Amino acid sequence: MPKIPEFKTKKEERDFWETHSSVDYWDDMEECDDSFKRLKLKSISLKLDPGLLKRIRIIAHKRGLSYNAMIRYLLSKGIEREIREI
Repeated sequence: MPKIPEFKTKKEERDFWETHSSVDYWDDMEECDDSFKRLKLKSISLKLDPGLLKRIRIIAHKRGLSYNAMIRYLLSKGIEREIREI
């Protein structure tokens, strides 16, 4: 199996992994114990049209997400788009 090359930049590494499979480098990989802290979320109450919620649930199910996570994703993308247009 080939060895993982040394990368000079994050972009170089990104470009490499976009065109190579990690399976080909499995023996060269090491286990890590990195942990990631999840952001603290604030609960809110939000009223949605039942038809809209049903469509959100369908999309979320197709993507393997909870509908709450899907709503957060859609809100985030919409807000990013709005901010770019300001």
